[in-house]
Amino acid sequence: MKCQFFPIIVLAGFLVVSCNQKKSENNAEIKPISSAEMIIPVSPDTLLSSGRRNIFLVSRREIPGLFIERSFFPPGYKSNPHTHQGDLNITVISGSFNLVLNDNPDSNAVAKVYGPGSFVIIPANEIHFEWFTENTVMDITGIGPLNTINQPIIHSSSN
Repeated sequence: MKCQFFPIIVLAGFLVVSCNQKKSENNAEIKPISSAEMIIPVSPDTLLSSGRRNIFLVSRREIPGLFIERSFFPPGYKSNPHTHQGDLNITVISGSFNLVLNDNPDSNAVAKVYGPGSFVIIPANEIHFEWFTENTVMDITGIGPLNTINQPIIHSSSN
């Protein structure tokens, strides 16, 4: 009697393994959606005379609490040395930007260049300035209120 059940058990095991393989092969044929439509909250147009544009995704930097903004910078945009009273968290989406952490735009300090996918934290009260040589899109986050505090420009060949 034991000999009769052995072939049935082997056959049942083979069928289970075979069905699981077929199920895995069918699942491999399911393709994920390649892209989704971007949903951006309604926001007033913030095109500045400098060519910079911001879209406020979550709140605004001058309001207490978390803010997230998407900023668009044109080639040639350059800021003056400045600080912020809180940390700025920057993610480069496309393009690149040059960042110098000092107050002398004439200095021979080497700029660090950050490209797509870069994540940079500019600490609170750190004097810095940046410029753009190509169209650049960045997400900037922080905790507000967060203002830009312009610093006196130091012109010298030292530093």
